[in-house]
Amino acid sequence: MNPIQHAIGDLLDILPDAVVMVDARNIVTFVNPAVRTLLGYTPAEILGQPLSMLVPQDSRERHEAMVQRFRRDGSPKMMGARPVLHALHRSGKVVPVSISLCNLTLDGGQQASVAVIHDVSALHTQLDRATTMAETDPLTGLGNRLRLSRRIGALAASGRGFSLLWLDLVDFKRIRDAHGPEIADEALRVVGLRLQAQVREADLVARLGGDKFAMLLDGMADTSHLDSRAHSVSHSLCRRMHIGPLIESVSVTIGGAIGPRHGTDEVALLDAATGAMDAARREGAVYRLAGAAADAIG
Repeated sequence: MNPIQHAIGDLLDILPDAVVMVDARNIVTFVNPAVRTLLGYTPAEILGQPLSMLVPQDSRERHEAMVQRFRRDGSPKMMGARPVLHALHRSGKVVPVSISLCNLTLDGGQQASVAVIHDVSALHTQLDRATTMAETDPLTGLGNRLRLSRRIGALAASGRGFSLLWLDLVDFKRIRDAHGPEIADEALRVVGLRLQAQVREADLVARLGGDKFAMLLDGMADTSHLDSRAHSVSHSLCRRMHIGPLIESVSVTIGGAIGPRHGTDEVALLDAATGAMDAARREGAVYRLAGAAADAIG
């Protein structure tokens, strides 16, 4: 090893980021000590092993395609358009990382690739926190319109059946006028809690501003089941609230839509559900399913 190679080796050994070199078969031929801090492995445990051991099982096929693409491209760059990828820790946990990849031609014409792996756990946590805040209604802690929009898009893309209930509290302005904004806001929080109690973990309750709410029900595409859920929601909200001087119940008008029956995208489904709600209100009913006759729930 000449002095320059020796100096480069020393530099890689003291880098805080993990450095992994692989040959043309994606077998690890070099790793620096920082890999132990980041991924829990000693260098001896990784040398001679396939690079795939550091990639989560469900990402290996996509990762291999990315490596091959960058190997053909030939220029050093960040791996992938997203700032956060994932590596597999020795313990089995997934570690958020960013990866820079560089292709090299060694003595004798051998091809190799070097990956510099940087821990972005703190950044990932901050991004998750920022995303959660952006998708959360600050008053009730429920999802907001953005979260509802993203979940509708995900469910529509999955091909699974699902349902959307659009809820509008009846004459809620009267409570605000009679008791003031603080009591009214607390009443909205109670409404949110009662709605949340009506759904499963896979479902979503969102507040869409003012006294409007929505429920997204994953896997529920049966008309009778949706009717039953609307019935249950209405009766839950009709129970009296006891908030300071406020001792009364709220009533609700509900419109329902089923995907993909009433639409395959967000706009169509929201139009169907809000249209059904408006029709129910005009007819004095509590609930109506899009395209069906009004169903007056008692």
